Amino acid sequence: MTRIHRRAKKTAALVLAAALSVSVLPTRASAAYVNPNGCTQDNPCRYSPTIIVPGINQSVTYLYENGERTNLGSGIIFPDGDQNYLPVIGSLLASILTRFDICLSSNIYKLLCAMLEPQRVDSTGHFVNDLRTDPIPRVSEMNDSQRHLNLNVNVPAHVLMEEIGEDHLYFYSFNLVDDIWNNVDGLEAFIDKVRAETGHDKVNLINVSLGGTVFTGYIEKYGHAKLDQVVNVVSCVDGSNMFADLIDHKAIQDEEFTRHVWLPEIVEHDIKIATGWDRTIGYALNVVLRILPKRLLYKSVSAAWQAILDTVILNCSQFLALIPRDRYDEIADKYLSGEEHAAVRDMTDRFHEAQMNLYSNIQAAVAAGVKVNNISGSNLYYGEGEYTFFRIAQSRLNSDGIIDLIGATMGATGAAPGETLPADYEPQAEGYLSPDGKIDASTALLPDNTWVFLDQPHEVGRNDAVLNLAAALLTNKIENIHSDPENYPQFNYFMLTNDLRRSRIAAAETLLADYPPELTAADREELLAAIAEGKAVRALTVGDAERAAAATQVLSDLLEKYGRFTPKAAQTDFQKAVEWLAEWISRLWMRLF
Repeated sequence: MTRIHRRAKKTAALVLAAALSVSVLPTRASAAYVNPNGCTQDNPCRYSPTIIVPGINQSVTYLYENGERTNLGSGIIFPDGDQNYLPVIGSLLASILTRFDICLSSNIYKLLCAMLEPQRVDSTGHFVNDLRTDPIPRVSEMNDSQRHLNLNVNVPAHVLMEEIGEDHLYFYSFNLVDDIWNNVDGLEAFIDKVRAETGHDKVNLINVSLGGTVFTGYIEKYGHAKLDQVVNVVSCVDGSNMFADLIDHKAIQDEEFTRHVWLPEIVEHDIKIATGWDRTIGYALNVVLRILPKRLLYKSVSAAWQAILDTVILNCSQFLALIPRDRYDEIADKYLSGEEHAAVRDMTDRFHEAQMNLYSNIQAAVAAGVKVNNISGSNLYYGEGEYTFFRIAQSRLNSDGIIDLIGATMGATGAAPGETLPADYEPQAEGYLSPDGKIDASTALLPDNTWVFLDQPHEVGRNDAVLNLAAALLTNKIENIHSDPENYPQFNYFMLTNDLRRSRIAAAETLLADYPPELTAADREELLAAIAEGKAVRALTVGDAERAAAATQVLSDLLEKYGRFTPKAAQTDFQKAVEWLAEWISRLWMRLF
């Protein structure tokens, strides 16, 4: 049985932006359940059941081997760290001494291929090993840990759940490493299962991130007859130029960024090795890596990435489905033209056709009465704010840090981050320009059903205003951007509420329930007021970053006062001084080497 190193998994997860595959469907049907609207299986209610088709890191993958099961976790790539590193270490030392590539790049390639063996995909486009994802029960059947993972961490949907009932909310789990069409077929089977369990003819879909890729294939192959409403949330319905850049080895060429800034940012924002020392460690890594000549360093990095491409990506149609439609032909001809990729090319060619037909498929669905809404983040470069690794991508497009604005909105026009639309720009229709002058939604396929959160990163689960908008759409509180523009504006705002939802409010309520002796009546009233404000912020339909930050800070301070919360330690003066020195040395080394 192989052993998976947690640190290796976390580091490797920075390399790709994708989600999980292989559909495993639940088979246990619960007893009839009465929801808040009086709906039973025999007497369907006014709300269709909702299926969340999730994205990255939102299902647990297991490796079955020799009758045993290993939990690989809910990540992207699961490298097996139990390998022989001596060849790489030996060739590294030899290469440093000689300043030549003494089998370093080839040994790195071999090591990465061996580490990625658990997820290797063969030339037929399917995974070699037995990888599975557990089915996720509907909310009414979830245990406490499943509720926390799926409703607090992955795709929070409390407002929707309270409205439509726990037996009407489902999660479709799938694994990334598989044929995209298997996942499409799995979604169709899952929809039929939900229809049978709830007594409804139609379902709603919330497609999150990579879930949108599955949806693009679904509506192409199975149409819209079983769909009531579709809400695409930061949905990858037409790929991402960031991912296409990574496949095609297209990275930014800025020396200052790649050789001085990039690693410290990755360590600080994504790896988080040590509080207060993160950037210092990043600068130190800059210096260490420059022991190798630049050409040899880049050759080694290229070999590592090629191992990932050859072992997992270039045979996996689900990964390749992340290439935008307008770049598919060039990349497919470049990397999938050989006979060894014929089977995969057939899968991806069919998916590319689905991409090309997406707009007409959506228009046909809307004409038939299906309600379709698109919610997007915006105004960020790739990797800005989180998933810092992706800042290496070459394209400089308006995005949520991972998914392009134009793709997630099905056609909205956006200026590059940090810029505004030209002064002479003329929109297709009036009334669809963002307040900051950066985005025109009039060019979107469905301009009246396109919603954009300004300066919003891809992880929209951290912003309750996004979740409240999706719930309002699915429960018919609003129809489009004109229904209630004061409370649900087309151009909304970023805020962070995930700490309130995941921990602060619950911890404060627990503190009140425990009622320790040191808690006075005045303290109790203060806590009650802070809890009420936290819940009020979570109920906001218009993002308010300052109010959300203030509510979080007040609860954090109160919890710290009573020993229920330990804040992140501030960087000491000594740590600041060491970081300044490390940064100075890194910059000097960049000039010298």
